[in-house]
Amino acid sequence: MLKIPKNGAEIQTVKGIQYLVARLDAQKTCADYLNALRRGETVVVPLSKRTHLTGLLKRESIFTRQKTLVAGKWISFTPCEEREFKP
Repeated sequence: MLKIPKNGAEIQTVKGIQYLVARLDAQKTCADYLNALRRGETVVVPLSKRTHLTGLLKRESIFTRQKTLVAGKWISFTPCEEREFKP
């Protein structure tokens, strides 16, 4: 059974299937998300903060993979190994 995490997002496995489960909080700041990504956590971000957060990630050389969770609403950022940014 899936459980809502107390903070942020986490991957949970049920019967061999992995699920990304997140407590969504539109009030978090980009600084909060950056700190979580530095700790190696996956974060779920409102679409309205995606562009600003992407710019901060590039400036600080924090490498992530993005995935749309709910079109036009929520995006996940997962830390990853160093890679080249798209121009």
